Amino acid sequence: MFVCVSLAGFIGWFIGETFLYSRLFSFFHGPTRLSELLPTMGAMYFLQIISSLVASGALLLFLHARKRAPWMTAAGTLLFQAYVDVMLLAALSIFAIILVPTSVLRPALYYAIGVIVAGCIIGSFFLVWGARLSLGNWLRWIYERPSFATFRLALPSHFIQLAALRFLICLAAGLTLYGQFASFHITVPLVQALALSPLVVAIGNSPFSPGGLGTTQLVFIFGFAGFAAKEDLFALSLAVSAFNLLVRIPMGLTMGAPLAEAEELADDTTEFKATLTAG
Repeated sequence: MFVCVSLAGFIGWFIGETFLYSRLFSFFHGPTRLSELLPTMGAMYFLQIISSLVASGALLLFLHARKRAPWMTAAGTLLFQAYVDVMLLAALSIFAIILVPTSVLRPALYYAIGVIVAGCIIGSFFLVWGARLSLGNWLRWIYERPSFATFRLALPSHFIQLAALRFLICLAAGLTLYGQFASFHITVPLVQALALSPLVVAIGNSPFSPGGLGTTQLVFIFGFAGFAAKEDLFALSLAVSAFNLLVRIPMGLTMGAPLAEAEELADDTTEFKATLTAG
């Protein structure tokens, strides 16, 4: 049962994120089909075995090589999605604390509120008042940076659509988490699994550990300490981490797409330098 639940959750997460990034890129870099993005997403998931930061390089390469976006503009697009994700996870954390007052997330309530406030200030800066500043203002200089092109182009409708897609992905992650507990005969209320799923998602995608190994164990042991013995929680968390690592290994077969893009990019650069030299 554990493998079936985890596999279903992983497939749902993979398809959901592929659709999410296809919408993100379509908004700011031209139409992007799911089939066009699938090989790059597979490569990104494979590289997550190393680190999520390393994995994001596959998306950067895709935007630069396929969409002809400058490196810094491409990085800004991924930063915008990170901004959407952080805002959503903060909002979900606040909702989870209200829904389950005894949640381990409660000490982070004011931090989550602070994130929402800071995020609203950033959003209003790019939507409303950043463009109205005088040219000599240092904030206007930040506003006009090419790396923030996506933030300047983004509309509230873009934010809402991307946040809604990420919410559905997090909801699927919460249901998967509930099923994983049930497969290990650990009784955890569905509301608790859903309430803590934002923390599991955030920690699991941490760039400081490969595949969330170590950080996932920490969340399981302390976040669900009231529902099972530490040994059982540790065993489940290890099974989750092992599954997440093993299921990504076959995705290394998709590395051909980004490697081909990198080779094409290198050829274009060499040709450009040769043209400059000849000229």
